[in-house]
Amino acid sequence: QNKDNLPSKSVGGKDIVFSVAGSDVSTDDVYAQLYQQAGIDVVYMLFERAVVHASADTTDVMSTKASVDIEGVKSNFLNYYGEATYESYLLDALKSMGYSSLDDLEDYFVYTYKFQDLLNAYVDTNFDTIYPSFESTYQPRIVSHVLVKMDDPTNPTADETARFEAAKAAYASGMSFEEMVTTYSDDTSNNTDGGILGYMDTTTQYESAFLNAALALTEDGSVSEWVQTSYGYHLIRLDSSAVDQLKTYQEFYDAIVGSDATIKPNVVWEQAQAEGVDFGTNEELKAEILSYMGITEAQ
Repeated sequence: QNKDNLPSKSVGGKDIVFSVAGSDVSTDDVYAQLYQQAGIDVVYMLFERAVVHASADTTDVMSTKASVDIEGVKSNFLNYYGEATYESYLLDALKSMGYSSLDDLEDYFVYTYKFQDLLNAYVDTNFDTIYPSFESTYQPRIVSHVLVKMDDPTNPTADETARFEAAKAAYASGMSFEEMVTTYSDDTSNNTDGGILGYMDTTTQYESAFLNAALALTEDGSVSEWVQTSYGYHLIRLDSSAVDQLKTYQEFYDAIVGSDATIKPNVVWEQAQAEGVDFGTNEELKAEILSYMGITEAQ
């Protein structure tokens, strides 16, 4: 974390971090101590990053997207911590991931884009093997909703009751789901976009009444009964559970990767082999990294 703050010195071709009483401590010494104290976690983090970066060139699209994401992160930290301290907090966050300056933000984002591409490709390649168990366990789907909002659904105001009764009557008389969204939905985040909530599965952090009702829908296009939550009353529609539609959501890929702890290490090791990773004579380090990843040579 302090390497950029230290004067440059080398002895015998090795960078010197500090000297005490005529005794030099090199970066090799520090890294050895770091490994002993921090363990394989830090080593693997750097190994993974090197492999992922070697997997593909940085494209103009990645750089442009990184610029947008960098501004978004800086804005979030600024709004939360304030002008005087936000950069120090952001730098601390970067240092916790092995980076040393704010200039490394682009490197961090490009790394995440490359890794995401590798993981998505792995899921697609192995989809027939991975997906059946994921589908039965997590019930992935795309949903939309109509929300008639109430401050306290257990004790609605007269205006809230009147609006809800009007919405119920309209839907009962045959108003389409799309018309219900534009006419009655109070969810301002999506009531101009068809009421879509997007990807969800059994792990999505919805209130239990909403989650259970959404998961109970089995046919694409089917709509729930009115469901009460702390926000008010909802109609929920299952838009699609078709794979081609699910694959349009990055959250779908993220959920699959998150459900199987073997995917990330398999991707990293496959890519490391493809890039011709070489541990030299350090078989102990290789064995520790493979053990950490849960991978044997046969794989």
